[in-house]
Amino acid sequence: MGGEPRHANCALCLAVLNNKSQSKEHIIPNSIGGRRKARAFICKTCNNKLGETWDAELAKQLNWCALSVGVCRERGEVPKQIVQTIDGRRLWLNNDGTMTPEKPSYNERLVDGQTEISFTARDRREAARMIEGVKRKHPGFNEQKAHNQLEVQHTYLDSPIHMTLGFGGPSAGRSVVKTAWAHASDVGLPNWSCEEAKKYLTDEGYPPPYGFAYKTDFVSNRPADKVFHCVSLMGDPKTGLLLSYIEYFGLFRMLVRLSAAYAGASVQETYAIDPATGIALKLDIDWSVSGEEIGATLDGDGYTKQGYLAAMNHTMPLLLRRNDERHMSCAVREAFDYAAQSLGIDEGDIIPSDVWPAFVDAMMEKLDPFIHHLVVRSLPQQSVS
Repeated sequence: MGGEPRHANCALCLAVLNNKSQSKEHIIPNSIGGRRKARAFICKTCNNKLGETWDAELAKQLNWCALSVGVCRERGEVPKQIVQTIDGRRLWLNNDGTMTPEKPSYNERLVDGQTEISFTARDRREAARMIEGVKRKHPGFNEQKAHNQLEVQHTYLDSPIHMTLGFGGPSAGRSVVKTAWAHASDVGLPNWSCEEAKKYLTDEGYPPPYGFAYKTDFVSNRPADKVFHCVSLMGDPKTGLLLSYIEYFGLFRMLVRLSAAYAGASVQETYAIDPATGIALKLDIDWSVSGEEIGATLDGDGYTKQGYLAAMNHTMPLLLRRNDERHMSCAVREAFDYAAQSLGIDEGDIIPSDVWPAFVDAMMEKLDPFIHHLVVRSLPQQSVS
C-alpha cells in the first residue's frame, strides 16, 4: 500500500504518522516467528523502544519454545540458552537444535614421565584457541599434530532435560496487549476504539485488561499436528465488548479486553501462523463463550490446572517431535557429507551407481549413534530393585 497512513497519529504517543515516521510493526513479534505487519499503528520511535523492552521480555520467556520449533527471524537468530539435564549437566541449546557443553573441559595428567593432555571444546575455533594456550604453556607441544587429531563427536543425552516454563509479568503482558491492539488496527478499526488497551499501555497504574484463558478451548478446529500462534479479534456492539484471544506456541493462552464500550460494526478476524515457516493457518475461534466466563477470565479466574495440563499434553509432544525432526535432518545431512568426503565425491557431482553401496554404508556408519539413541529412547524404562 502506498500514500499516507490510514491513521493520522501514533496510537501510543500521538506523534503525527507519515511515510517517514510510521513503522511497520509486527503484529505478533518477529522474535517468536511473527510475519505480518501493521503499517499505520505506531511510530518508529515507539516501535524501537517497545521492541527492546516489552517484546524482548516476551521473547526471553518463550525462547525455549522458539528454539525447539526453529523460529526464523528477519534479523539475527533465536539466542541460545542454558538447559539442564535431570542428572545436573548444563548445556547450551543452540539455534539449530543441537546442544553443546556449557563450558569447555581441560585435563592434564602425568603418564610414564610425560604430560598427557585432553580437552573438550564447543567448536573448532575454541579448540584452536585451547591448542594455542597449550603451546604457550608447553613449548615442545606438537601443535600441528593436535590440529590433525581434532575430531567432532556427536553424543546423545541419556538423561532428560529439566525445564521450567513460565509466562507473565508487566512487560510480557504489555507486549500481548500491544499485539491485540496492532491486529485490531491492521484490520481497520480506529486506534481510539481500543481505549482500554491504550490506558493500560500508557498508564503503569492501570489494571491489566487480560487474563489467562484455560477454562475453555477457544480454537474449535485445533490442529492435531501443528504448533501455532494466533490472534483473534471479536467486536460486539450489543455487549460493547471488543476482545482479542491470543495464543503462543499452543501453550500460552490469553484473553484481552480492548474496549468495554465498543460501538462499531460487528467484527471477527483471526490471524494464525506456523511460527517456524510463517505459513498462514485457517483457524476457527469459538466466541460463543458466556459473558460470565469472559468476565471471570478477565478478572484473573481463567486459569485451571486441568486446562493448563491439557495444553501441555497436547503441545509438548509436538514441540519435541519438531525438535527431533530437526535433529534427524541435521544427522542425515552430516552423514551425507561424511560419505561424500570419505569417497572423494565433490558437491554437485553425480554419485556413480557402483559407488552407491559404499556410500550408503558410510552414511549408516555415521548415522549409527543417532539410530542407537532413537532405539534406546523408545525402550520402556525399567527399574532395578
